Amino acid sequence: MSCATNPRWRLYRVGLALGSGLFALPAALAQQPLSPDSVQVLPMVRVEVERPRQYAVGTRVLTLDSTTLALYRSGSLADVLAARTPLYLKSYGPGQLSSSTMRGTSAQHTAILWNGFNVMLPTLGQNDFTLLPLSGVQQVEVQPGPASGLYGSGAIGGTVLLSSPVSWRQGFRGAAQIEVGSFGLGAGSLQAGFSNQRLALRISASYRAAQNNFPYDFPGGGRPRQTNAAFWQGSLAQDIAWRVGQNGQVQAAAWLTKADRQIQPAIGTQNDHARQLDQSTRLLLGYEHTGMRQQSSVRVAWFEDILNYATDAFRSDSRVHTTQAQASHTVRLGTSASLRLGAEAQHFAVRMTDYGGFVSENRFAGFGLLRYDPTARLRLSATVRQAMLPGRQVPLTPVLGLEWQTLRTSTQQLLVKVSAARGYRAPTLNERYYQPGGDPNLRPETSQGYELGLHHSWQAPTQPKLTWHTELTAYRQRVDNWVMWWPKPGESFVSPRNLRQVKTQGLEASSSLQWRATATFWQARAAYAYTRAYKSQDDVSGATITDRQLLYVPLHTAALSADGRWHRWQAGGTATFTGYRYTEDTGPSFLPSYTLLDANLGYTWPQLAGQPAALTLLAQVRNLTNQSYQSYLYRAQPPRAVQISLRLTWR
Repeated sequence: MSCATNPRWRLYRVGLALGSGLFALPAALAQQPLSPDSVQVLPMVRVEVERPRQYAVGTRVLTLDSTTLALYRSGSLADVLAARTPLYLKSYGPGQLSSSTMRGTSAQHTAILWNGFNVMLPTLGQNDFTLLPLSGVQQVEVQPGPASGLYGSGAIGGTVLLSSPVSWRQGFRGAAQIEVGSFGLGAGSLQAGFSNQRLALRISASYRAAQNNFPYDFPGGGRPRQTNAAFWQGSLAQDIAWRVGQNGQVQAAAWLTKADRQIQPAIGTQNDHARQLDQSTRLLLGYEHTGMRQQSSVRVAWFEDILNYATDAFRSDSRVHTTQAQASHTVRLGTSASLRLGAEAQHFAVRMTDYGGFVSENRFAGFGLLRYDPTARLRLSATVRQAMLPGRQVPLTPVLGLEWQTLRTSTQQLLVKVSAARGYRAPTLNERYYQPGGDPNLRPETSQGYELGLHHSWQAPTQPKLTWHTELTAYRQRVDNWVMWWPKPGESFVSPRNLRQVKTQGLEASSSLQWRATATFWQARAAYAYTRAYKSQDDVSGATITDRQLLYVPLHTAALSADGRWHRWQAGGTATFTGYRYTEDTGPSFLPSYTLLDANLGYTWPQLAGQPAALTLLAQVRNLTNQSYQSYLYRAQPPRAVQISLRLTWR
């Protein structure tokens, strides 16, 4: 049985059993309604400790709302970021490795946090965005720029925040979706939730599979079909929040993902039947207590990541166990300030054939976050983090932010944003322990960055449902001790070395126009990024320092989208532009720029048999103009593809 057709649900039996038990609980509670007295003592607001995001004053944040995520519910984080943001994602093909470059930095400079915990693989120091199904989360936020003081190691180029915010008093809700498409695509998802005043539960499961036997243009002529590119991917996520008394809240979450995929060979190379199994288990448990002026939180997480890779002549297996703990205490200083102090610990335990056995490592950090709003128009923040790594010293990583509302009228507002930050990235376990070549004495990478932004919002005085938001951000950053894998003198293999200093600077602009009426909704968004990234220092013998753009960093990227709803109909489209990218340090080789167009059209039946349920039929077309392009050199991308989905929602 091929990996595209074998469901392999054995990993999820325990999770499904747990989900059945969790959803039996709200039914029992529904049979035992709360007394009037018990309802009156519950607070009217959600019991929740302030998240680090609330201290990110002065920074740019891109938020993908539920309407946007719904179009990609059976897809991955890579799909929605590539279509709806000006970020450049370097993709090896559909269902294959997909990594991000933010503000000219590398994939290892983007931190990914799930409910506040870093989920980057400590071996590679990065994540494959394709392996993060959107069905496992409810909200996606992207915060470009250095923010290690807030989020820890790796937050140099930017941070992606994945979360599932709690919604109280929603009753029962659910959705089920099936999807079919070109090149053997099949997908499905199921999610259900329940919440009252005390308990909130959510469970979701999804799968996605494809043969990916698409035709592509072969250099020099011909149009063969892609081989060895099939994949299967599954996900199961569960979240629970339980109010304990008036001021406490228990949070528990689980996210299990598994992918079995063939590795698409480069164009013109021999098929070595490469195949990779990725399996991740993420568990979280926490308790939060909120008083009148104080908040406390203790949370722990345990991750297991399995990555097994094999070809006809090679095999590499790894199993990584990560344990993380966070504790914090927040004090409200009057009505305009809050101070949060905390600490976190990480323990990594790895068994990998390329390490020659078992390796473990401990890391610690302490942090402080201050938020001060002296006036209604002025917000200030200051955060600092001190990490402790084995055998090396990491500098303090502060983040300073300011937001000043210079204009505020009944129809428009103008906000000035300023931030300065220092970031760091701890060496990965591969960089330290890989055999041969690992260097245990490798220094951490560090960065310094600054940004200045303007955010303008306008609301039509005669039509309060018409709004317009525009944001412009300029930034500059320097990264020191940039790690490169390079041969050392007298060695026949490559080793990680602190070789480069890199400077990046650029401009980011975005604008959105939205109009709402009783039966009509329409919005249009435009985003553009100019990214200049070059090395300013290189310790490689004989290296030439020029202002040449870094590899696979496009100078220009842009994204346009329009979405509308009229009565029962919905329609939308996106256009993304990616500029040319160099593929070698000094030679003339580059990948040409390309523009991709997507479109969708759907119809919704709002009620079924008089029940509060809706059925939506949606057709989507990817690469509408049948563009032939490459995101990564010699990795084929699919031509025009069609997807049709049927989604049932109820409450």
